Amino acid sequence: MPIVLSPDKLAQTAYNGLMSEFWAGTLVGFLGGIVASLIATFLWELPARRRAYRAAAKIVGEWEAYNIEGRTVTTPMKGAGITEVYLQSRWWSPGSGVLGFHSVDIDSSTGRTRKHDGTIVLDPGRPWLATRIDRYADSNEISQQRLEINPDDCDIVYIFPDPTVATLGPVYGKHAWRRKS
Repeated sequence: MPIVLSPDKLAQTAYNGLMSEFWAGTLVGFLGGIVASLIATFLWELPARRRAYRAAAKIVGEWEAYNIEGRTVTTPMKGAGITEVYLQSRWWSPGSGVLGFHSVDIDSSTGRTRKHDGTIVLDPGRPWLATRIDRYADSNEISQQRLEINPDDCDIVYIFPDPTVATLGPVYGKHAWRRKS
């Protein structure tokens, strides 16, 4: 015995099929929109990430600390070791304008060394300005410093400690880095 559907049942079946296609299309369109948005955002940010990486790469290398007296960068800083600045990520990553560094301070009276390291974060809008966050390995000492990079040749970096963001307060004076030759 064949199954015969009434015209009402046939119309209902066709309507349900159309509604299923509608919801499937809505779901696919929604998910496709999210993926397209993520891709567009990533591609939109790539030029800015590339600029940040190029600016960060200019200060990669070894630096020597010097005292600042008045308006002049003068003599090498006593007890300051060489600071090595390096890139932490690739140009396409979100942290392309963030550098790492490590250094050693040497106590001239005892010869004891203190290792410290941290990050340097370039300002994305003004890549000649940066913030340095310094952590000492042998203690809980942390300091934050404002860096101003000479945009003409990138061979001098001026460092201004922020005593309000340091565990020991105003113990560090302003100084400068010169690229080690």
